[in-house]
Amino acid sequence: MRTAKAKGIAVGAATTAAAAALAVGPAAPSAAGPALKVTTPAAGSSAKVAGSLLVQWSNTTGKEVDVWLSARTPSGGHDRLSLVAPKAGTKKAGEALATLPTVPPGTSYTIEVTTQDGKESDVSGPLSLIG
Repeated sequence: MRTAKAKGIAVGAATTAAAAALAVGPAAPSAAGPALKVTTPAAGSSAKVAGSLLVQWSNTTGKEVDVWLSARTPSGGHDRLSLVAPKAGTKKAGEALATLPTVPPGTSYTIEVTTQDGKESDVSGPLSLIG
């Protein structure tokens, strides 16, 4: 009788452990996309020097963003040239009509959208500016 009772306790403990493991549920899904993402302009787009350019982005940071015109560097980075849309909003989907500065025509420009605190940012693909 003692053996049956001990087995019952062992089975009960195993059942409780299995139930606890199931209660935890499946693993949490991996993080979605980046918190800040430039969606327009697409890589290979072009715009006119000193003209206007539609910039769109997704923003799940909840933070105010700025939009910059940048130039790609030979090392693969980018240098900010001009703030083209300051304080562009905190919404999850944002857009701004950016006024571009007078810069030399070229194919090495990008658009950067960054939170004002500088903690999150994204850079578009290469953009051509034509004269």
